[in-house]
Amino acid sequence: MDGLPNADNVGLIFHNMACTNVFNAFAVATESLAQDVYKRASYRSMWLNMIERGEYPQGTGLTQTSFSTTSIEPTAAEEWSAITLATGNPGDNGGACDVTYNDVPVGYNAVTWSPERFALKGPLLCKDDLTFDHRVEAFLRVYLEKLSIRAQRSWETRYQNMFAKYAIKAVADSSFTQVETIVSGVNELPWIQTGSAGQALNQSTSELTQEMLDVAAATLIRNGATNPDSSGFISYSSDGPVFPLYIGLEASQRIAQNNPAFREDIRQAEMGAGEGAQLLKRIGANRVIKNFRHVPNLFPPRFTYAGGKYTLVQPFTSTSGTGKGTVFSVNPSWTTAAYEAAFIVTPYVFKSHIVRPVNRVGDLAWMPTNYMGEWQWVTGAYKLSTDCPDPLDKKGQHYAEFIHAPEPVFTNQGMTIIFRRCSGALTQIICS
Repeated sequence: MDGLPNADNVGLIFHNMACTNVFNAFAVATESLAQDVYKRASYRSMWLNMIERGEYPQGTGLTQTSFSTTSIEPTAAEEWSAITLATGNPGDNGGACDVTYNDVPVGYNAVTWSPERFALKGPLLCKDDLTFDHRVEAFLRVYLEKLSIRAQRSWETRYQNMFAKYAIKAVADSSFTQVETIVSGVNELPWIQTGSAGQALNQSTSELTQEMLDVAAATLIRNGATNPDSSGFISYSSDGPVFPLYIGLEASQRIAQNNPAFREDIRQAEMGAGEGAQLLKRIGANRVIKNFRHVPNLFPPRFTYAGGKYTLVQPFTSTSGTGKGTVFSVNPSWTTAAYEAAFIVTPYVFKSHIVRPVNRVGDLAWMPTNYMGEWQWVTGAYKLSTDCPDPLDKKGQHYAEFIHAPEPVFTNQGMTIIFRRCSGALTQIICS
């Protein structure tokens, strides 16, 4: 009959309506399963608390320009003149009133910055499948919590990458080489990773030492990173300004062991830090050595080195679970990577401007959304990235959008230090 598909094009119709597999990580009660679902605690970082956030101005396009000035300082010896009185002779009538004024040059630095975007989506869920899966409430609680942590990790990683991009890059070598060049491009970073060609830097030949940190502290103090902030990230002690050093546990321990005379009690180090220091205590920053408060970084960036550039080694790797779905574990290559990064962090290096979405214009309205990475639950396969028919909106996915504009501010008031990881022989106690 006319208007009805024939046998040949029926197969074509169903072929074009291929359905995406629904989420298969839920356990089905076909065997004896434990009644509790265990989950691992995820680590936290300090980036979300430290980086100052603002709001991107609406209706101003995609490019913003910021201006910064420096202090006005003399660059040459100043020649003073003796005061003379008027003599009454022709051509010498000014006397002490004749003053020579020297020009004071002033100027500013201009830098442009623009919004950038990232997005995530969760697995496809089927309402009817949840009816028959085992202990689905417990699985969903874990699933939703992990989605929240996953969105948090995107912000933390981006802030870490932007800090490394804008701040001074230092390499632990014989001269503690420092580079202030900022690579251009949305995804360009000081190291090679997806989307980044990396930046040419010296190869590190030493682990991070306290002497190198002393040089770093002097550099930041010269650059003006000395103002205490309300959150307690920068404070004062008997050695002067105390900066947060976001460092791996192993590297921090080696610095402490090599410099036992420099250790301070946290109660003395907090003098003058204010209430904000409590934040650092809560994330375990209880070790202060000279100008640095060590903040533990459980998964610091680690690298390989070749061709004059560092390549990032991801700390986690994914495999298929022995039950269902995908599971994640620590990457063995990250554990053995030869190079590592630590950060001297201050809140002044860059500012993150979050974009406020427009949800209504006149009589036009959209479903309320935000660009902070909050998960939105969307139902109906016709809205999703699938051609599967879903007339009753039984299928759904979580979606999250991230949009912000990083504005470089005082880029020379923070530092990323890349150093070599040295592993010596372990101390042994031989049993007799």
